[in-house]
Amino acid sequence: MGAVYLAEHPTIGKKVALKVIHRELASNREVVQRFFQEAKAVNKIGSEHIVEIHDFGVTPEGDHYYIMEYLEGSNLASVLAREAVLDTRRALHIGAQIASALAAAHAAGVIHRDLKPDNVMLTLRLGDPDYVKLLDFGLAKMFAGGPSSVKTAAGVLLGTPQYMSPEACESRVTIDHRTDIYALGILLFQMMTGALPFDGESMGEVLVKQVTQLPPPPRGYNPNIPPSVEQILLRCLMKQPDARFPTMTALREALLDPERYLHQSPPMSPARSMAPGELRVDAKAVIAYAAQQQRDNAAQQATRIGMTNELPLAAPVMSMSGASSNATMIGDGSLIPPRPAHGQGPDLAFPAMLKTNTMRIATPLGYSSRQPRKVWPIVVSFALILGLGGGVIAVSWYRHAQSESTASTLAAIEPGEPKPRVAVIADAGVTHAAVLVPDAAEAPTTASVEIDSVPSGAEIFGPDLKSLGVAPVKLVMPISKTPIQIELRLAGFKPKPKQLVVSGNVMIQVSLDALPVTHPATVHDTPKTHPKQCDTCLERPD
Repeated sequence: MGAVYLAEHPTIGKKVALKVIHRELASNREVVQRFFQEAKAVNKIGSEHIVEIHDFGVTPEGDHYYIMEYLEGSNLASVLAREAVLDTRRALHIGAQIASALAAAHAAGVIHRDLKPDNVMLTLRLGDPDYVKLLDFGLAKMFAGGPSSVKTAAGVLLGTPQYMSPEACESRVTIDHRTDIYALGILLFQMMTGALPFDGESMGEVLVKQVTQLPPPPRGYNPNIPPSVEQILLRCLMKQPDARFPTMTALREALLDPERYLHQSPPMSPARSMAPGELRVDAKAVIAYAAQQQRDNAAQQATRIGMTNELPLAAPVMSMSGASSNATMIGDGSLIPPRPAHGQGPDLAFPAMLKTNTMRIATPLGYSSRQPRKVWPIVVSFALILGLGGGVIAVSWYRHAQSESTASTLAAIEPGEPKPRVAVIADAGVTHAAVLVPDAAEAPTTASVEIDSVPSGAEIFGPDLKSLGVAPVKLVMPISKTPIQIELRLAGFKPKPKQLVVSGNVMIQVSLDALPVTHPATVHDTPKTHPKQCDTCLERPD
């Protein structure tokens, strides 16, 4: 879209970041709308974890810009390039702040749609070296249905393929806030494992994997990831949006306390098997990972037993002959001492089977299993139909009577008199007709003329070269058949003459033509041909 400059306030010396759109894109209306939509979206959210935008506008030379706060630090992409894998606690801390920023954005009706390491800034603030500032809402979508939102056509892909959700890869129209949950899951996966769950040599390969392939298990890359955190990542990466976290707030709570999330016994999210050569750990780590998986499954089984108050499975019945004297382990880990051999203790007596008796009660008189019919809906519907029918008949009769009265009034006018006008007035759903006799003094002599320019803001000059105002403007002009010459002027655009014939109220919209882009002088040009540029002018990125 453009370039970002380090700028300084000329009076107080405050440093700011100045983002300027490329001049060759300034004529693209959709690009300009997305450029300013970013400023509007960020200003609408107002979160401490989202970059602040102080001002935006257009210079007299036609340069579109906005001013952001200046941040000192590094983006997450450079941190991952330097460290590859982050500690799990650090990754959870960064992810929770991103979730907090996106939760505020979703509450304001804004979807980011381009979450990736380049758009996450880590700064030092309040003693935290990993204080998150979220950047670049240029692809943001206003899903609250506001009139200022930029509509995306079907089949248009917006975002980075490695961080796009399956519905975004398929360019679905119904994309909601859960696409950001999927992107944050990929970002957390990359921070904790140093790898992307879906990558390829071409964009098409990545898009196909995003839509059709399950993610690999994060602990296959990094066995130090706790099982609770692995389940959080896998749930974020579910293909169906309904299977992910319902809101970004729920994901933030899970990142702040993963063990509590796991103890809530959510459904286990699946992962695919690792392909040969894909695993980045040695055989010892794989064996340790498998053993840890068995321990985790046993712990989850014990947790479910404790939460549902279910009894553990009974221990195997020992041989009556006493051939086996080994201790038996039951579900809670305790040991049952071996039963003494035959003859060393009393024989066990089988418990008597309990008999179940069913008590039957006779059906009361007058009882019927059939539900009683509801009569009131039928009565209400019948009364409503009668009321509507009567209303239609009354309105039709009244209109007929009014039309006959109007016809009789028109017939009573003698020939040669001015021809009357019939005014129809709607009042409370009933149409009234009134005969209005025209008067020569009532003939309008002026008309309302609304003039607008594309883009707006052009100054309008009349036939005497006097300014009539800045578009859009509403003028009152005399009705005449003589053409009136006006001219529209706007900086960066060609003057546009226009002829008007005012015969009544009219609204005019005039499109302006942009001036050709002029390139700055090169170092070989002489100072006489190209004067020295001023110190406050903006330099092009190239």
